[in-house]
Amino acid sequence: MVVAQQELLEYLWLGREEGYTALEHEVIFRDLCCGCGNCEAVCPEDVVRVDEFPRLIGECTDCGYCLMQCPRSFFNADEVEEKLFGEVVEDELGFVRKRIGVRSLDKGIAKAAQDGGFVTALLSYALEKGVIDGAVVGGVREDKPWYPEARLVTSPEELIPTAGTRYSNSPNLAVLKHVVELDLKRLAIVGVPCQIEAARKLQFYPIEELDLSGRIALTISIFCSSNFLYELMTELVQKSYGVKLEDVKKVDIKGKHFLVYTDEGKLEIPLKEAYRYRREPCKVCTDFTGRLADFAVGSVGSPPGYTSVLARSEAAVKLLDEMLAAGLFETVELKEEKGLEIARKLQLRKEKNAKKEIRRRIRPLLPPPYRNMKF
Repeated sequence: MVVAQQELLEYLWLGREEGYTALEHEVIFRDLCCGCGNCEAVCPEDVVRVDEFPRLIGECTDCGYCLMQCPRSFFNADEVEEKLFGEVVEDELGFVRKRIGVRSLDKGIAKAAQDGGFVTALLSYALEKGVIDGAVVGGVREDKPWYPEARLVTSPEELIPTAGTRYSNSPNLAVLKHVVELDLKRLAIVGVPCQIEAARKLQFYPIEELDLSGRIALTISIFCSSNFLYELMTELVQKSYGVKLEDVKKVDIKGKHFLVYTDEGKLEIPLKEAYRYRREPCKVCTDFTGRLADFAVGSVGSPPGYTSVLARSEAAVKLLDEMLAAGLFETVELKEEKGLEIARKLQLRKEKNAKKEIRRRIRPLLPPPYRNMKF
């Protein structure tokens, strides 16, 4: 199945007739916005800003770019996966050419990393070797502890402050609006699966005037069950549990707990409490493993302190092999039992929950005879 040309034309005309208002009604107000930042990146008037969600800060000229390049307006993941890898596989992990668990041997990276430090080590290596000339990543605002901020880095030295995981939304793709003026031609994009879809939207459904599609050289997806509102940190961690955000060194999700690390130790918060701050759009996302990325990475499937790495594309395998040959990592085999089988279960659970949520949202819109039917 492909996205029909007629559908593309309908969205194009809708965007040009209603501008940003069309994005609001088709995506934002329907709780579909993944906060990727594409709409900010492609706005020619620079009047869209994305923090946790988009907002209009100036006069819209109704170009329609924001709606057309939004991954939640129209997007066919199977179509894109087939174009990327030649087939759509049934495996819950997606198309994988090589899998391995790694831990960086660089002490600076290992200290700052969430787990094994693969992403930071990969970007550092790729920048040093000229494989990429910039990387789109997420950092933290200096004036707001643990509030994510999109960053565009061009040197290995800039990477360490961006290492680690934040569980609130960082609109990483927004910084792409700067790449033309900086003349960056080979970019790596790091994000959660929906943000990788946003990058693929730019590549496979491009607007030629934007000059962005040919600049994406590498994509790295982080395993993701869900993303959270920043209130997770301010209301739950700080207000309910009394932990100052300035004192938080690291956060993580393991099993049924949201973990908060400080100098005084580890605080375990039941994950069901954290889910009260879950972003509504995440409830309809079906991708845990980042099926459309060159690399998909996460802690699931590896021993503590290691990163599970799934290399999907030929370019990813080549880069991974170079780094392994250079002796940059300690490695372990990724096993199915108590390893990758957990990632498979999380993928299946995410698909099941998303389909249930989609049915819940659609049912009230059906004509009366169909509302009580099972589907």
